[in-house]
Amino acid sequence: MTSTTPAASTKGTDVPTLLTNARRELDAIAFRVPNAPMAVAAALTSLGALALRLVTAAEPLAGSIGGEKQAELRALIGRVKDRASSKPRPDLAYEHLLVLLRQTQELLRRLEQAHGIEPRRIQAASASRRHAAHHAVQPVGESRIAPALQAVGPPAPLPSLGSAVTLRQLTAKPSSARVQDCLRRGKDHYPVDGEMTEQLLTVAPFLRDAVAINDTFAIQAVALLVGQLGITQFIDLGCGLPTSPTLYETAAAVLPSGSEIAVAYVDHDPIVMAHAATLLTAPRPHRTAHVHADLAQPDSILTDPDLRGALDLSRPVAVLAHAVLHEVPDHHAYPAISALTGRLAPGSALSITHPTAALHPGSMNRVGGLYTESISPIALRSPHELGRFFDGWRLLAPGLVETAHWHGVTGTAYPPGSSAAFAAIAVKP
Repeated sequence: MTSTTPAASTKGTDVPTLLTNARRELDAIAFRVPNAPMAVAAALTSLGALALRLVTAAEPLAGSIGGEKQAELRALIGRVKDRASSKPRPDLAYEHLLVLLRQTQELLRRLEQAHGIEPRRIQAASASRRHAAHHAVQPVGESRIAPALQAVGPPAPLPSLGSAVTLRQLTAKPSSARVQDCLRRGKDHYPVDGEMTEQLLTVAPFLRDAVAINDTFAIQAVALLVGQLGITQFIDLGCGLPTSPTLYETAAAVLPSGSEIAVAYVDHDPIVMAHAATLLTAPRPHRTAHVHADLAQPDSILTDPDLRGALDLSRPVAVLAHAVLHEVPDHHAYPAISALTGRLAPGSALSITHPTAALHPGSMNRVGGLYTESISPIALRSPHELGRFFDGWRLLAPGLVETAHWHGVTGTAYPPGSSAAFAAIAVKP
């Protein structure tokens, strides 16, 4: 952030002193690695209180700057405030803590820059901390921030995973959700994801536009499902990191005021679900479920109590599988979609976007090779292979086509040849 005249102290608080103390407190929280649920709860209480104090200090600063920098700071303040004020689900408390820690670190960094404070002058200079900081896994743009929580001391387990998997392990290699965020120029990714994104853009420079086209289709698809088919219940498979507008915001814009929308967000990535649990919770009268599950195990999705509490499966439901099925091999993908959709009521819908090598064979096959080496093998299915997902369903016009050629997407200003996927929407008879 560009340096600016420091904002007036908040209600007599000496802001530089507040930031100095906040840096020490944040370092202390970061180095207190929780290894049990009770430790997580205690760390969340301390971090939440600190985060809200920083929000109070940051709000006057946001009013003293203008333009894009102000919008960025206000958005960050809002995210920190929402997360610090919310109570996470017990099984996502650790991930919630890690995301709040990172967001609070970013907010403190911006405040320190605006007030001319150098964080390294404040941090303890012990050799162990310097060593830990050197090896910390940190998000993009936070190289001067205290080491991330999981990077110091014994590996901290993620309780919701059901095994001793740590965030360090989860961020040791890029993830598809964070790479997508990087392609959108978001901020919820790590250096390893940025490096992967650079490699992908080297072999396929059109990928940023391809992601934007997919996002545009997703908005148009939800609007069509609500406006033309009257569907108000959704299962978003592989929901990924939050984007704007959210699914329920798109649906609500089409429906009369006061209409109810039910959305179940599904993903197997615990970091994605930590974001979803805070940022993708619809206000009343809408209903939201957050399902931490793998698409390869469809029964665990439809039997999830959170989903069953939000959705009425006796009424039509729209299943959204946007840019997710390419990560599931054939022996899981086809049975999973069949099992999910087979238990839905008539009038339900299935919306799919899927990357393919049919449009840019050379570039997309190289993309597939990079994914296989760095993340996981992917299947760049042909239009014929994609058609199998819709067996027995009625395809809506224009059928299975290049994503950029779908209704509402065609007129957008993307360069010709930017699309790298096919899309279709079908209705269950």
